[in-house]
Amino acid sequence: MSEAIRDWWEELLQVHEFAHYRDYAEDLTRREADFLAEALSLRGVETILDLACGGGRHSIELAGRGLTVVGLDAAAPVLAHARARAAERDLSVSFVQGDMRALTYEARFDVVLIMNSSLGFFDDATNKAVLAGAARALAPGGRLLLQCINPYQIEAYLREFRSGWYQIGAGYVLRDARFEPREAALHIGYRYLDAAQSLDVAHPGDRIRLYGFPELAALLAEAGLRPLSVFGDAVLPPVPFGEQSLWQVVVAVRDPPASP
Repeated sequence: MSEAIRDWWEELLQVHEFAHYRDYAEDLTRREADFLAEALSLRGVETILDLACGGGRHSIELAGRGLTVVGLDAAAPVLAHARARAAERDLSVSFVQGDMRALTYEARFDVVLIMNSSLGFFDDATNKAVLAGAARALAPGGRLLLQCINPYQIEAYLREFRSGWYQIGAGYVLRDARFEPREAALHIGYRYLDAAQSLDVAHPGDRIRLYGFPELAALLAEAGLRPLSVFGDAVLPPVPFGEQSLWQVVVAVRDPPASP
């Protein structure tokens, strides 16, 4: 898929979809920010890197709470929307167009966020590289929060997500999702129809590699990160991670170097 088409789909799903369901999205964002504040023990002085920030909903909400936030995403249109939303609220957020696979930050951030299974869009080697870059971006003692789908509950997750039409603006999106156990990957295809504009646009699909917690723990350890806690959702009140959890939300730390 060309970069222009990819950006078109990112804007549709990351900007226009949230705008269509704005009340729900804003309530969810506030609840997730409340969770982040508690799970990460935020004091309001931390510097945060929000990877794959999309339309900036987490970045903007956290900046509104006094935190210093850098939001990074590959898609220019969603970043333009994020900058406009931040300006509407008179908030200073640094939105950077970049590739999360090629981070250059070194020991700069107190917190790195990877929300909504944004890690799994790549192959295993690249996912490892993303985590290694995130670890390097953390100052010693800094923490990573990683939100991933729990593959052991994929049937329950897909019960509400698998397939069907839903409205975005004047058009409709058809989503078709399936889990491929041989790859431990979720495949999602989309099609957008808008009769008024004679639009019929197919998305070639996304592939999201899903990791169980032991795999995640091993990946984090390889990147130099130590898991501190794991939750079953990214909202309050805190939900323990258990056999029925649709999500696994891991908080890991980059330990300071050992004293000689």
